[in-house]
Amino acid sequence: MMKTFVTAMVLVFAVSGAQAKSKGKAAKADATKTEAYKIDTKESTVAWKGTKKAGSSHNGHISVKDGEVQVDSKGQITTGQVNIDMTTITNEDLKDAEYNKKLVGHLASNDFFDTAKFPVTTFKVLSVTPVSKDEVTVKGELTMIGKTNPIEFPAKVTVDKGVVTGEATVKVDRTKWGLKYGSGNFFKELTADKIISDEFEMNLKLVAKK
Repeated sequence: MMKTFVTAMVLVFAVSGAQAKSKGKAAKADATKTEAYKIDTKESTVAWKGTKKAGSSHNGHISVKDGEVQVDSKGQITTGQVNIDMTTITNEDLKDAEYNKKLVGHLASNDFFDTAKFPVTTFKVLSVTPVSKDEVTVKGELTMIGKTNPIEFPAKVTVDKGVVTGEATVKVDRTKWGLKYGSGNFFKELTADKIISDEFEMNLKLVAKK
């Protein structure tokens, strides 16, 4: 009788342990489960700005080609990728059509982004770390003109009712990707009015939806 009771208790504990382990695995699976949100290319924008040492600047836009982000059960972005169509680069500050076309053509040439050979710039999101309610630190890899480098920047992100909205100002040291044209650090003979700042800005507004 005692042997039967002991055997029954062993079975009960074994089943309970297996159930607890199963529930633990299920909870862990739920915590790591993510959903894909597609980038809305019509609502997403990339604005760029480049400056010269003498103080003048140019600015314009580049279209977002496509992309998606993964969002976990807590409403946090985990990973993602955004592809930027470099062939769509525009200038907005030059009102003279001829000068505008000349600048855009120069940016598209192999002095800069070589868009014929490298039409897409890709940003791959590796991690998004919350800092406050809507602020995060984004870490990832930026692939531009065939070279990939790590990049990190602060951003404001909200996830609400199936829509992800992210905004950030990203400063990029172009020389790390081999873009040395007009850099005073590489061409010492350049006068101040010819020197182009190594850093340029990208102001991102990205919208993604389920």
